[in-house]
Amino acid sequence: MASPPRPIAERAVAAHLRGYGAVAPDRTMGFAPMRWRHARALARLRDVGVVKGGDGALWLDEIAWDERRGKQRKRALALLALGAVSAAIAGLTTFRG
Repeated sequence: MASPPRPIAERAVAAHLRGYGAVAPDRTMGFAPMRWRHARALARLRDVGVVKGGDGALWLDEIAWDERRGKQRKRALALLALGAVSAAIAGLTTFRG
């Protein structure tokens, strides 16, 4: 099963900032994404407060990033559970006749 492109791009932006150590207000970096999807991911992460700072001084808020990833995981697990329950109900009604 393939992962959706949105979380992949967000993880790539977060990994880039982590890789350069830009995880605190005193350790910032400039970042100009080369890919369109990474630029959109950076804009999304800045809008929700995961990436903070100005244009030339960005940094990743690790706590906000962990909270965002936790919410995404919970949402994905809820959808998987809903799909499994739906498949089970469909299977049971099919076998009952």
